Amino acid sequence: MILNKDKKAVLFIFSTLILLSCKKEDKGSPGPNEIWLEYKAYNPSQLVVTAGTTVTFTNKDNANHTVTSTNNTFDSGTVKSGNNYSYTFNNKGTFYFYCNYHSGNSAEQGAILVQ
Repeated sequence: MILNKDKKAVLFIFSTLILLSCKKEDKGSPGPNEIWLEYKAYNPSQLVVTAGTTVTFTNKDNANHTVTSTNNTFDSGTVKSGNNYSYTFNNKGTFYFYCNYHSGNSAEQGAILVQ
């Protein structure tokens, strides 16, 4: 079926509007000492802080997540969409963490280096 110019123009405009409406909303970026849980990933996945710094993990996703350390230092429990969890890193070292719900997803693993 061959479309005339008017039908092609309408189809192009309609397709463009659909694509634009599907674009993810720009939510900005995490602030200092903040990690976002979004799209089954941590953003950023690595952070360097000084001892005594409180890091806030904010769930920007629709799914539930956890922030669970691999050495049992901290565990957020379930962090629901829109909620957050904060932990103060008083000891120096590297702290690895993951999500209990998505631990098989390498994107949902991270590390905090405390200097």
